[in-house]
Amino acid sequence: MKRQILLVFGIVLLFFSCNKFSGSQEIPAYLRIEPWTFTTDYEREGAATQAITDAWVYVDGNLQGCFELKKHDDGTYATIPLLVHGEHKLQLYPGVKLNGISSTRIQYPGYKPYVTTRTLTEGQIETVRPSTKYYSIDSTSLSFELLEDFEDANNIHLTIDTNFSHAIRQQISHRNNPNAWLDPFDTLNHYRSVKVHLGDSIYKFSLVSGEITSFPDPGNYVLLELDHKCQEDFLIGMYIFSSQNGLQDKELYYVKASDTWKKIYINFSPTISENYHANYFKFYMKGVIDTTSVADYYFDNVKLVYVVRNY
Repeated sequence: MKRQILLVFGIVLLFFSCNKFSGSQEIPAYLRIEPWTFTTDYEREGAATQAITDAWVYVDGNLQGCFELKKHDDGTYATIPLLVHGEHKLQLYPGVKLNGISSTRIQYPGYKPYVTTRTLTEGQIETVRPSTKYYSIDSTSLSFELLEDFEDANNIHLTIDTNFSHAIRQQISHRNNPNAWLDPFDTLNHYRSVKVHLGDSIYKFSLVSGEITSFPDPGNYVLLELDHKCQEDFLIGMYIFSSQNGLQDKELYYVKASDTWKKIYINFSPTISENYHANYFKFYMKGVIDTTSVADYYFDNVKLVYVVRNY
């Protein structure tokens, strides 16, 4: 009896072992995605700074996944195996880390997808160099509530919050200070950033926007784009004023110090939606150091972007 059971078990095992490898064993085609190129109309959309880290890949409208462009010995890219061959439509959506957090990667709603048709061949690598730009501000889907590049010293939209500190704002020229921002696309005209120096009896600062009273309906995107290079961490938050609750100070995100220029995308949408009937909002950047320290904070290319979802 035991021998019969073992014989039956062996036949079943052999059947499933063979079945596991039956059928077509396809060799994938490979898609290599190079870093994104981003362009803007400077006068209407501000500087073309970006921190696109990912590509959300669709083949013939079917999502293949989100792929991070990583650094390798021979460059920065992502290589994707695809079990499709022949001519196919590719759609690549630019992806960013929302709020600077790796676990909150999204397709940035303000950037257009890159669309192309490519022939994919098994075992071969097809290279794509995607490009993107903002959706048209002539449409109802995207608008800029604020654009601040600190080029016009007489018309700056951020001010010192004197209720918090008396830190000094300075306009710094790249030509005499290498820490200031230099727009790589326009080295002749766009070379200023804002600088706050802490130390010498000033140990905290707050840069605050004007009152924001118009915003999209709940469920749509309100996004802050910000270039920064700061020797200490800083806080991004919002003041919310309503007749019912008075003035609220909502601390949102701490941004880590960086000795090189970085860009961050901050999501204000939940805060706006939760307080939709407020009279106005103001966003701010705050920094604090201890009394034995000194630190410089640089900010540039501040954009408050509204994006209406297309359902």
